[in-house]
Amino acid sequence: MKIVILDGRTDAADRSWAEYLAGLKAVLSRNRHQVTHFILKDMNIRHCTGCFGCWVKTPGLCVIKDDMDEVNRQAIQADFVLWASPLVLGFPSYYLKRTMDRSIPLVHPYITMVNGEAHHLARYERYPVFGLLVQPDANDDQAQIDLVGRIFARTALNIKSKLAFSETTGLPVAELADKIVSNRDLVIQPGPAACPQGALARISPPKRLLVINGSPRGSRGNTPILLQKFIDGFLSVEGTSAEMLHLTMTKDKQALIESFRRADAVLLGFPLYTDGMPGIVKEFIDALASLEGGASNPPLAFLVQSGFPEAAHSRYLEHYLQSLAGRLRSPYLGALVRGGCEGVRLMPDKMNRSLFEQLGGLGGGLARDGAFNPANVRAFASVERYPGLLIPILKLVLKLPAAQMYWDSQLKKNDVYERRFDRPYA
Repeated sequence: MKIVILDGRTDAADRSWAEYLAGLKAVLSRNRHQVTHFILKDMNIRHCTGCFGCWVKTPGLCVIKDDMDEVNRQAIQADFVLWASPLVLGFPSYYLKRTMDRSIPLVHPYITMVNGEAHHLARYERYPVFGLLVQPDANDDQAQIDLVGRIFARTALNIKSKLAFSETTGLPVAELADKIVSNRDLVIQPGPAACPQGALARISPPKRLLVINGSPRGSRGNTPILLQKFIDGFLSVEGTSAEMLHLTMTKDKQALIESFRRADAVLLGFPLYTDGMPGIVKEFIDALASLEGGASNPPLAFLVQSGFPEAAHSRYLEHYLQSLAGRLRSPYLGALVRGGCEGVRLMPDKMNRSLFEQLGGLGGGLARDGAFNPANVRAFASVERYPGLLIPILKLVLKLPAAQMYWDSQLKKNDVYERRFDRPYA
C-alpha cells in the first residue's frame, strides 16, 4: 500500500509530534507499506495565487514551479493520504492549508451536481482515500476537533474521495496504522452544515474600521471589490474612517497585528479555498496565536465569498470563524457569506447593483448601530442550497455545452481546450 503523509508541523510543535509520526511511519514500513513523509515547512511551497492557470493554461498542472509538483504527483498516485497537523487556534497549520490549496490541479474546473450540491468534476479515474490526524492543545475541546473533521471531510468530497477518519495523537500509533490500512468501511459524512446559532454581538458604534483583504489575488480579486462596497457604506456615516490592508502586500506581520489590536472593529474577508480559508489567511490567523485569550482584542466580522453558487459550502467554515472569535475573546459580529461571486470582477456594476447595495447597507448599519441586522445577514447569503425539485433540472443543464462556457472560453483562448481533460500524473 502506498501512503503519503502531509505533515503540517510548525516550529512551535513539541517533540511528541515528531515522535508520533516517526513511530507511525516505522509501524507502516515494518508491515511493508511504502510511506512518503513530506514535512511541509521544510519545503519550497508557495501560496496559491488563485490564477486558475492549472485549469485553463496548463490543465492539471500548477503554473507555479516548486515542490508542490512532486507532492501532487505522489498524492494522486497514493492509496492513502494522511493530512497531519497540530491545531493552531483550533485549525491545522497554514503549512498544511497552503498545501491543500495547491491540490486543485487534481480536479477539473467543470461543475457537476453531487449530493444535491455544485462540485467540481473529477480529473482522474481514481483518488486516494484521506485521513486526518491532529494534535489539539489545551483549549481544543471535542466539539472543535469534530468541526475540523467535518471541514476536512468536505475537502475530501471536493477532491472526489472520502475522509476515512479524523483522529488525534491521543490514539495509539498502532491503532492509527490499522485505520490507515483497513479504511474501506470508514467514512465521515460530509453533509452541509446549518448556520451557526447564537446572537451576534452589538458594540458601541465603531469609528475606526480595519478591513483585511485575504484574497490570494490581492487587489485584483473579487473579495476587495466586495469589501470596498462595505467600506463605502461604513464611511457614509459621519465621523468614521476605514483602512483596507491586503495580505498579499503585507510583509510585516507584527505591524499588521498592531493594526489589528488598535482597530475599533476588524472585517476579515476572503474567498473559500478547499472548503476553508486560503493558506495566506491561515498564516495570518496563526500569527494571532499570541493574542489568544487577550482582554483587549477587537470585535471581529468576516466576509466569505465563493465561486460555488450555494452559501452552504461555507457554513462549516463559518462555525470555525465563530469559534476563532471566541478563542481571541473578540466580540463576534457575524460572517457575511455569499456564493456565486467568481464573476463579480468581470461584470458591469449594474449587474451587481443589488449585491453592492446590500454590502453598503451592512457597512452603514455597523457604523450606525454597532451590529449587523440578522435578517440582512440572512438575505445577503442569497442561495443557501438548491431545492430538491430543482436538482434534476440542474443536472441536465450542466450537461449542456453552454453551462461550462466560463471555463471553455479561457481554455480556447489559451489554445488548450483539446487538453482540458489531461491527467499529467496518471
